[in-house]
Amino acid sequence: MHYALVTEHSRKSRAAKNVFDFMRTKSEIQQTTIDAIDEGPALSGFHVPVVDRARVVSLRFHDEHLSPYFKTNMNLFHLLMIDEETDVSVFKTEDGVLFVFEGIPENPLRAGQSGHDMR
Repeated sequence: MHYALVTEHSRKSRAAKNVFDFMRTKSEIQQTTIDAIDEGPALSGFHVPVVDRARVVSLRFHDEHLSPYFKTNMNLFHLLMIDEETDVSVFKTEDGVLFVFEGIPENPLRAGQSGHDMR
């Protein structure tokens, strides 16, 4: 499980709030809860369906990977691997908007005949 917390002072905070508000207003979205991340309280939020995952991908979290207002347990490789195939849940916290990602590969896949690119 990987997470990304977009705090209130981040450049992406308005767009992240818009995604959360959009998920909240859709009636057919299933609500979900998550237990503590970093010993915090349990949060309630929304699971993002496949048709709406492009909204999360379009936030381009990899632009914020060095920002002090963006907290995550992912490195740049993980942030670049977020796509429509990744399971996403969105939660509102007191610090900002929390995105939880499932299904991001831990390491790059080996390529080529001998396990690496020969170029």
